Amino acid sequence: MKEVLRTCCVCRKKQNKNLMYRLSNQGEKIFIDNKKKYCGKATYVCKNDECINSLVNKKVLNKIFKHNIGIDVYKRISEELIDTKH
Repeated sequence: MKEVLRTCCVCRKKQNKNLMYRLSNQGEKIFIDNKKKYCGKATYVCKNDECINSLVNKKVLNKIFKHNIGIDVYKRISEELIDTKH
């Protein structure tokens, strides 16, 4: 079976999509798509602290999803990603 690669929205490194987190945008709600099945705009991020921290500090999702995302959403996503990792 062919390996499916995705690009991290922070570091731009390509790797297997199963080794990354998928963040989905459903309307105004942004969440971690653990099942990787929701429709709509989505992006991938590496499962390492450096990429997760840069995602929040540089507010990368604002550019990707093309709307202003509040700091509370970034904080929630960061906490969820770090909790999922450990």
